[in-house]
Amino acid sequence: MKTVGILTRRAPEDRGRPFGPPTGFFEECCQAAAELNLRTVVFDAADVDPGEGTVEPATVVDGRWVECGREPFPAVIYDRAPVLDPAGSPAADRARGLFDRSGIPFVNPRSFIRLAVDKLETCRSLAAGAVAVPHTECLDARALRHFLARYDHVYIKPRAGSRGTGVMEIVRCGAGRHVIRTLTATYEIWGDRPARDRVMELAGRFREESRGFLVQQGISSEPADDRRFPRFDLRLLMQKTGQARWILTGLAARVSQTAGPTANLSNGARSEEAEPVLDAVYGRPLRKEILRRAAEASFAACGILESEFGPIGEVGLDIVPDAAGTPWIIEINARPGRNVFKRIAHSADVPVPVRLRYGAIRRRAVARPFEYAKTLTGAG
Repeated sequence: MKTVGILTRRAPEDRGRPFGPPTGFFEECCQAAAELNLRTVVFDAADVDPGEGTVEPATVVDGRWVECGREPFPAVIYDRAPVLDPAGSPAADRARGLFDRSGIPFVNPRSFIRLAVDKLETCRSLAAGAVAVPHTECLDARALRHFLARYDHVYIKPRAGSRGTGVMEIVRCGAGRHVIRTLTATYEIWGDRPARDRVMELAGRFREESRGFLVQQGISSEPADDRRFPRFDLRLLMQKTGQARWILTGLAARVSQTAGPTANLSNGARSEEAEPVLDAVYGRPLRKEILRRAAEASFAACGILESEFGPIGEVGLDIVPDAAGTPWIIEINARPGRNVFKRIAHSADVPVPVRLRYGAIRRRAVARPFEYAKTLTGAG
């Protein structure tokens, strides 16, 4: 039986969850892999012995976590380890390099994972392939002045941020009035220069963001200064099957519940079926076209990324349709979560058939990386 290793980070201070909050997800992974006749183990970079070519992982046996002891490197790596965490990323990078040099395949290669955390390089790669992405540049005073003169709606975001931290939205409302929204506050500023000064001052509070900030063209389903509906985006999960072919596993809408600039679940957004959300904003006929074009853009993006980085197993894409219904890819995620499906599956606000459908999507989303991993082992 082939072994798939999940590279992550241990959480010894979290009793009952040896790998912190993702522990439950890893338990699902072990079960899904077992149903495919694969063995799955989970480990920290500190569990790897480069000299001996061994690892000391843990796995789930009869519903309980057990330590496996020393064993050879896994046949495939599913990388869920930190990328930007100063405390955990360097050790994870050393382990990634070791596995690379040992010729062990990854569900997602580390070169792709590195790209996905760099929002500027992501936009450049996709734009070169003629996929619709917003105009994006590094933030400085000149770029900010240019963007605010060209666009009525602009975002400021960390180049390598996550969970919406540091994101700002600037909406030019006319007569010199600008509305600036952060996760915690909304400011009304009169005058172009004062607005630019406030944005640069707010960005300066995040100086620890080593890769700096970006300024980005805003994409919105409605005029940003006259919304009728909450802001939302679409999360599409693209994954490889056991035949190494791309498939759209599932999609859902993330709908903001605040006035803040993002629709991240971590900032209080709701997971909802995409169809009713799009129907409310665009009407049913255009909804069908938006979903078709969003899927088409996702398949195109996967092809572009693979042409640059080689075989990839899964990609999460955040897409926002503009007022005409054209889908724009805002960000990609090389380590996508599944909570957007899980929340609908567990929601009391949707009918039972919907809950069952999204529960099935969630289970497929967990299983597919292991279907693809089985192919990578040569046992598929």
